[in-house]
Amino acid sequence: ENILYKCGWSPLEGVTFHSKITHTFVGGHLAWQNDRFDNSQPGNRLIFNR
Repeated sequence: ENILYKCGWSPLEGVTFHSKITHTFVGGHLAWQNDRFDNSQPGNRLIFNR
């Protein structure tokens, strides 16, 4: 299968969708397009004030 999670499983495994994600933007940058990642603009770590 095409599971891209580090854990190797998904709660939606086996569910059929009638649509497809074609683009994903992260922090205003195109990160996923046409089944390919674009690693040229890596994300930043989240910093929390506790």
